[in-house]
Amino acid sequence: MSDQKLKITVNWFKREILDLKDLSFEIMKIIDTEEMESKGDPLNTLYKIGEEKNKKRKSEFFIVTIESLETKYVLADGIKDRNTRLLYNLPSKLLRVGIIRKDKFKASNEAYFVLKDNDIEWTDITDDIYIYDGPLKASDDIELVILETDRDRRIIKTQHLSILKLSFQTPVQQDQLSSDNENASDVNNSLS
Repeated sequence: MSDQKLKITVNWFKREILDLKDLSFEIMKIIDTEEMESKGDPLNTLYKIGEEKNKKRKSEFFIVTIESLETKYVLADGIKDRNTRLLYNLPSKLLRVGIIRKDKFKASNEAYFVLKDNDIEWTDITDDIYIYDGPLKASDDIELVILETDRDRRIIKTQHLSILKLSFQTPVQQDQLSSDNENASDVNNSLS
């Protein structure tokens, strides 16, 4: 098992802003791809290459993919903007973007939202563009944004764009001394 033939791909990404007419958001583009072959244990090779690439960082984000006959391993490493929403666990290739304007978004009598194909304004993405995380900004008349990738479709309601930023409030710290005293008294009570 340790002499498996491995196909290794390393993709390096850079961040940019994609500005469509009524919508803008952060994307990632591949700036370099390295392909190689090796033999050995896939997991050990994955971590070794990941460590090497992290030291020789060419950009702020990279993905190492190792494939053997039996399996595929992926390691992603980079800087995520902690103030924005994570859209995918790995960068996903963006195929097209759809928007639905507020005047096309109406509830039916049964409280369902009814959309027709022509209610969605699609923009095909012809470049090699990936989406991972980042801010989205839409004009006020847009109700929904649809991100169609090679993996799935994500629908984002624009009224929530202002609250997409994740809150990373630091937890309230307890006084360590009083916490230790409480634990000590609990131990004493349980022993008696």
